[in-house]
Parts: sequence; C-alpha cells; structure tokens
Amino acid sequence: MHDAEQSVMQLIVDQLEELVVTIIEEIRARPGVAAAILAGVLGAIVGSMLAASLARRRPAHPARAVRKARGHAAAEVAELAGVAFKLLQNPLVRGYVRAAMEGQLKRRFASRG
Repeated sequence: MHDAEQSVMQLIVDQLEELVVTIIEEIRARPGVAAAILAGVLGAIVGSMLAASLARRRPAHPARAVRKARGHAAAEVAELAGVAFKLLQNPLVRGYVRAAMEGQLKRRFASRG
C-alpha cells in the first residue's frame, strides 16, 4: 500500500515537473506574452497590497500615503519576482507547482464535461 502511494506521488511530481519545464520553455519562446501575464499577476498583487494597507489606516494626506506605498510596492514586487524565478529553478518546487496546476485544470475541465 505504501509503495502505491509513493509511486502515485512520484508520478504527480514527475508530471508537475514536466508542466513547469513546458511553461518555462514557452516563456523562453514567447517572452512578451510571459511578461504580459506576469505584469497582470503582479499588478493584481500590488493592487491587493495597496488596498489592504490603505484600508488598515486612513492617513491625513491620502495622496502622500499612496505615493509612498507605490515606491515600496515596486521594490517588493521586484524582489518577489526574483524569488519566484529562483524557486522555479528547484525541481521540487516545479513539481509542486505542476501538481497544483494539474489539479486546477482537472477540476475546471471535469466540471464542464
């Protein structure tokens, strides 16, 4: 029983790794599309961070606070992107990401069929 679970986990990890490698190859082949997708994701993250920080406290001068938040957010986004690319170089992380994406795709397409 334990061997079957291990082989299933290995299969999942292998499939996720292949998916991540495929994604990385596509990014290398079409860097413009990848940059656009990354910009959209990062924009959503930055927007969420700004909204959360502004909702927590209401400063006396909102325009000044937004300018200050934008400067910090840009630095954080750049740092986050660097960390994300470093993580994707790790085969275990690529495997986990691939498994997560496969699960999402399976759920999405299973509900339509």
